[in-house]
Amino acid sequence: MTSLFIGLYGLYLIMVGVQGNASTLISEVESDAPQFLPWLLAIVALAFLNEFESTKKFVKPFAALIVLNFFLKNFGTIKQQVSSIYNSSQKGN
Repeated sequence: MTSLFIGLYGLYLIMVGVQGNASTLISEVESDAPQFLPWLLAIVALAFLNEFESTKKFVKPFAALIVLNFFLKNFGTIKQQVSSIYNSSQKGN
């Protein structure tokens, strides 16, 4: 489950970096790192709680809330990046 969250964030970073170069991607990662720390802590806490049978049933709903919250907080950025990728692919046709 943790790898899913890391993969989603990696996909976000790739989408940010598609339109720029490596230095732009590095600056984006540096600017996003402080905002990502609470997400990372939540993921680590859920991974820890997932190890115990008594708390395993609570992990999935909270994981879903984390994904939903991450998506809603970053909806504008995600929409902008998807739109720019879509627009650049339309120019190529």
